[in-house]
Amino acid sequence: MSAGAAGLLSSPYGESSYEQIRSLKKALADKSSMILALDDLQMTRFPILLRPPQFGKSTFVQMLKCFYDISYKYRYDELFAGTDIYNVNLKSHNTYHVLDIDFSQVSTRDEEEMYSSFLAAVTSGISQFKDRYPDFTFEFDSLSLSDPVSLFTQFESAYIRYSREGRLYLMIDAYDGFAGRLLSRDPDLLRSCFYLLRDFYATIKAATANACSIAKIFITGESSISLDSITTGFNIALDVSSYRTLVSYAGLTEEELQKLIPELYSKKFQKTKVFRVE
Repeated sequence: MSAGAAGLLSSPYGESSYEQIRSLKKALADKSSMILALDDLQMTRFPILLRPPQFGKSTFVQMLKCFYDISYKYRYDELFAGTDIYNVNLKSHNTYHVLDIDFSQVSTRDEEEMYSSFLAAVTSGISQFKDRYPDFTFEFDSLSLSDPVSLFTQFESAYIRYSREGRLYLMIDAYDGFAGRLLSRDPDLLRSCFYLLRDFYATIKAATANACSIAKIFITGESSISLDSITTGFNIALDVSSYRTLVSYAGLTEEELQKLIPELYSKKFQKTKVFRVE
């Protein structure tokens, strides 16, 4: 008898880096048209987009970094040729210094670990920024390595000295991933989490008031559970999750699936032996 066997072809499973997926020529839903929608958001420079876990938010943020960051300027054709946004030729592409921070791995074991891993996420984002811009001078000191608010403030001061054009694009992924894990488990630690978020985002808001500092911010999250904590100190942010032009920024549409499935699977028919059990 014959049986169908589906073989994976160009699956991007295990890859969240847009840069790697494109370089390895893996199958990927083209979400680049959402860049145009974000650029057209005249009412805010600080949008927050929410979607459930495993909807491709991190890959979307990585795509934005590749599109906007100046350090990727000479790879623009390599990373975006063939995408919807490529032929639009937006003037904003590769014109910002991008600082991206991923809070998805913040620990919720106890208050000390939550605080230290939150700080580690900010430190990692700044370290990667330094790697992309070797001429950017910033030295971590004992003060900056003990407090995320002080660390970000010192980074901002160093950035202003580095570029007074105010072209910093701050991208924050999974702003609330750790808060959601605390909701039903540890109310006391959840309150500490809210205080941490409030203070950190108040510092970011203060930075946006300086014309030589932050130009734009993009934030992803899973739910609105922590938005009150953020907006207490960061009331300039706008939740645009339900905006019609942005509704498909994460997840997969039927049209995207129709394009992806042929890229992902090859159905081969082969003869197989059938064993009878007596």
